[in-house]
Amino acid sequence: MNFDLTEDQRALVDTVDKFAASVIARRTDPSSTEAMVTGTIDRWQEMAELGLAGLMIAEDDGGLGLTMAETLLICEALGQSLVQPPFISYAVIAPKLIETSSSTDVRTACLQGIAGGSIRIAMARDESILDFDQSQLNSRVEDDGGTLRLSGTKELVIDGVTATHFIVTAQLAETGPNAFLVAAGQPGLSITPLRGLGGGLIARLSFDAVEAMALFEGNDAPVKVDRAIDHGIVAFCAEALGLMNRMLALTAGYLKTRHQFGKPIGSFQALQHRFADMVVAAEQSRSATYMAAAALAEEDAPTRKQDVSAAKSLVCRHGRAVLEAAIQLHGAIGITDEYELSRYLRRMLEIEKTWSDAIYHEDRFSAELMSRT
Repeated sequence: MNFDLTEDQRALVDTVDKFAASVIARRTDPSSTEAMVTGTIDRWQEMAELGLAGLMIAEDDGGLGLTMAETLLICEALGQSLVQPPFISYAVIAPKLIETSSSTDVRTACLQGIAGGSIRIAMARDESILDFDQSQLNSRVEDDGGTLRLSGTKELVIDGVTATHFIVTAQLAETGPNAFLVAAGQPGLSITPLRGLGGGLIARLSFDAVEAMALFEGNDAPVKVDRAIDHGIVAFCAEALGLMNRMLALTAGYLKTRHQFGKPIGSFQALQHRFADMVVAAEQSRSATYMAAAALAEEDAPTRKQDVSAAKSLVCRHGRAVLEAAIQLHGAIGITDEYELSRYLRRMLEIEKTWSDAIYHEDRFSAELMSRT
């Protein structure tokens, strides 16, 4: 199989690299949450002007109509630079769910708004910070004279602080679980900003009879939500590949420049073997991520879930192995705030817990496998 990039894909990666370099050159430590919010929105608008917001949206809806292959390249490049724009939430998960909405008007308006950068939609699903069990869905929607009213709480909403809308999972009394579109800024909606381990912002949402719009008819909303989030999980795996690439580069440079006993420590065979293990772990993670990306196109949901869970589990465990080896080969400097490596370590740990950890996905893999036997 040929994994060489096409000319268009190389141009896309170059565009993302230039964008990232521009952001890094202008980067300052934000003094407040407001400054972080403003900076994030500005960066997202720049990405929208480059066409990246509509990467996976069809051309008829104002997007580029590209595939998951290009998405992985962008996520890996963003991970390597550690720019952390809200790309996965707004340009991957939200469009993949909105495109399956039962309402043609909502689908068209949202997708065109996402592609143009004016609409930023965050996914709000988790109700617990302790586990990822979706069987307990406590958020409720009531029909108030033809107007749907949403009440409940959602935790750890990625990119929720800068969102203009939310897709919220909740129980509708008449039909069961569904996904609802909720506009930010409404009475009864409270957004609490929280600082994530990787330095970005996440949100806790509280809804008190907030007006909402159902995205789906029937009872297939959970299946469509899982599909969209699986796209996001694979995208986060690709970002983790970029993090691992940068950790490998930093470690290789350190092994060449740090001297002990009159020679570079990279000349010691034991350290060479440890670094080789890091390279193997990163490459195995890459293979699993590519296989999961291919599985996203499968109509067979169990196959998709198995491959996505296998990739997330492998990336979590191998990413942890790479970061632990990077710390040990650097020594104490590797965990200091002033050194670049520490920021990549924190982001890798954050991705490890984003949309379920290794243990959860190993259980899901086993459950899907047993259901087919």
